[in-house]
Amino acid sequence: MSGIGNTTTNIQTLRRAIDAAERQALAPHRLTIAGFELLDLLSRDPGISAVWAAAQIGVTAQSTGTVLFRLSEAGLVTREITSRVGRPAAIRPTPTGHRVLLAAREVVDEVDDRFTAAMRPREADELDRLLGVGLAAFPNERLERMRSAAASSAAGR
Repeated sequence: MSGIGNTTTNIQTLRRAIDAAERQALAPHRLTIAGFELLDLLSRDPGISAVWAAAQIGVTAQSTGTVLFRLSEAGLVTREITSRVGRPAAIRPTPTGHRVLLAAREVVDEVDDRFTAAMRPREADELDRLLGVGLAAFPNERLERMRSAAASSAAGR
């Protein structure tokens, strides 16, 4: 099936509406959606590299570098330099970054609540399940390669 009204078109339309609502909600916190996603990822996995973060989020390392630069300039993350190569390696949220993230999570949660407000809990659970099935059809091959390489490296130690 193709054209207006097909499933992927509806999902893309919904994604654009959610993105617009999230951009509006995050603006007072001076965060973009990409900045929020990256700050959230770093809070859950502090010390990861920009390359790993890019693979996790599913964007290019260059895009991640740009967002990290902006977050760093805003004082929301620190970028430790490795002594071996002189390049940024471990990235962590600052205390200010954590505070901004907590406030931003609240407004993003409100957007999510608006999306599911008319659903019964079972419907929301079923939607999550179905979206997971849909996402599984499009695996993040770069992330899987990195996970495999990391596992192989760890097994060889």
